[in-house]
Amino acid sequence: MGEPLPRPATLILVRHGHIAGNSLSEARMSGWTDFPLSDLGWRQTAALRRRMAQEPPAAARYASPLRRARDTAEALAGLPLGPLHLLDDLREAHCGEVDGWPISEARRCYPDLWDANLLQADESFRWPGGESYRELRERCLRAIEEIAAAHPGERAVVVTHAGVISQVLNALHGIGPERWNNFRPGNCSLTEVEWGRGGGTLVRFDDRSHLVGLQEAGKGKDSRDIKDIKDEEAPSLLSSS
Repeated sequence: MGEPLPRPATLILVRHGHIAGNSLSEARMSGWTDFPLSDLGWRQTAALRRRMAQEPPAAARYASPLRRARDTAEALAGLPLGPLHLLDDLREAHCGEVDGWPISEARRCYPDLWDANLLQADESFRWPGGESYRELRERCLRAIEEIAAAHPGERAVVVTHAGVISQVLNALHGIGPERWNNFRPGNCSLTEVEWGRGGGTLVRFDDRSHLVGLQEAGKGKDSRDIKDIKDEEAPSLLSSS
């Protein structure tokens, strides 16, 4: 008989809080551009911290090094969720030349590319100077496999971006990387997967129960101080991509 397969890791995928670069009046191509959290994003992060205090402990936290994800992950410091590690492969899709642009500007300057992207029919699609959806899928799965391999039978919290979570869940359901609009989680939502060797199972998706009424309620009682919660040390585990 061969060696038994390692127990799957439980991965809690968290999308970062709302960012200052996005508003109802002017959304942006928020790829690798390092936008900070908005005031709403900090309130969401405070609510996330309260929710995670009620979740089971974790062995480690992992995060994209982009500020919006790192700040969301660092706000969980002091909870029994393990040390924080930064992983380049957890970054959002790289939009190349149009990264950080207002969406209206990208649409005006590159109308043909805009239409091609909306078709969601070509896994090799990329913005000028950016990465393709196929390349994005490859690095997202590489990151998840790396994290799961490090935590067999354990829980890990992974703070990342909508594009990354979408790619991971699409892969689980046999959907191509070009279908970027599937499985788009809300800010500071929880998505849980059980990930073993070569694949996983979706347990819950886009759990926002801790955020109900937040936007209407205004500033939470501990949102002002959440920005001051930082990890003393966040070792970098940056990958080659």
